[in-house]
Amino acid sequence: MKKMDSTDLKILKHLNRDSRIKKNKLAELVNLTPPAVASRLEQLEDEKIIRKYTIEVNLEKLGYTHQVFIQTKMGYRSNKKYLNFIHSKQNSIRHHYKISGQMNYMIHGAFRSNSELDDFLIELGQYANYQVLNVISELI
Repeated sequence: MKKMDSTDLKILKHLNRDSRIKKNKLAELVNLTPPAVASRLEQLEDEKIIRKYTIEVNLEKLGYTHQVFIQTKMGYRSNKKYLNFIHSKQNSIRHHYKISGQMNYMIHGAFRSNSELDDFLIELGQYANYQVLNVISELI
């Protein structure tokens, strides 16, 4: 496994800000040649340090005005049914995490309306107990 250095960290910082940055611009920002940056990117990808390049969308502009975090807890026997339910709701779920503590999982969901969220929660209630945390605003 390649040991990361400060240049690798700078590359990751710039990619985190803009995953579409051109290699020439990235090379200029980290004081390397474009081929050297391309080589480092390939190594970071091979080592699975960079797993994917992605975009961040403005959910509100897409009509998803209700963002929530939902903590769930269920008994051992209902875990498989719960996970099947989660997989069937991929359009509403942005992220799904296994967590430590009193709850088992954390869902980051986005919904177009209160009624859409309510329908999701009614169905979720068949598989797990839950607690909903509403997102008021994003600070960063």
